[in-house]
Amino acid sequence: MDSRDTRHDLVRMTREEKVAYYTERSNKMFTFLRGVCSDGKHPNTARALGYARDRHKTSTRKSGEPYIIHPLSLACDAVGMNLNEDILLAMLLLHDVPEDEGTLVMDLPVDKETRRAVECMTIRKMPGETKLVTKRRYYENLSTNHYAALGKGFDRRHNLSTMARDMPKVSIVKNCFETWFFLIPFLKDLRARWPEYSNQVHTLRTDLTGYVNALSAVVSIDLSYKKAPNDELMNRILSAKVDEDLKKIPEIFITT
Repeated sequence: MDSRDTRHDLVRMTREEKVAYYTERSNKMFTFLRGVCSDGKHPNTARALGYARDRHKTSTRKSGEPYIIHPLSLACDAVGMNLNEDILLAMLLLHDVPEDEGTLVMDLPVDKETRRAVECMTIRKMPGETKLVTKRRYYENLSTNHYAALGKGFDRRHNLSTMARDMPKVSIVKNCFETWFFLIPFLKDLRARWPEYSNQVHTLRTDLTGYVNALSAVVSIDLSYKKAPNDELMNRILSAKVDEDLKKIPEIFITT
């Protein structure tokens, strides 16, 4: 097998080849970000790099890849869009540690402002809340912190880019609806509120729109209408747990 094929044809790789591929990929990103920190202006990012890798060391994504590749990718994407701010990069590296690894935000090895950004990115369902109420409260909280708001855009962009391969239909549907009716309009408002990030937010919105359109075609979701679903329908969509639940929401699918 050609080395270029080995790097990209994950389905045909042996377990050993996958381990080698993922190790090389994560090491390259880690080294790149460590180089970003070498200027002495990224103390939070420098601390977050090793901490995130340690906390996620036994976690994997549904694709089987080490979980650390996800936060490393977000931070590298931000640098690629000329967003080199220490708090942003550290937050992207740590954003899933509290929710997925059971670490308290107050215990993260970064400053108060970075911890605040991580807290804003962490979704927490309150007792008695519907999924819709939780999402609305979450986005309202995101709007108070521009680092967290940008981080959500990078996070969803990366997640959508891998969903067609790794996720069940129900997850694709829920993420597409949330992205289309919550995140993309939210980012439009963010662009107006913080114009210094206008170019990056425009790129994120464009990419998210493209991913949603592509995934919508894959699962035959109707996102062609302009208005968001009413609260009752949106709650049913967000509350779906398995693919079978989607059959109870026939109005969201394209009919021919």
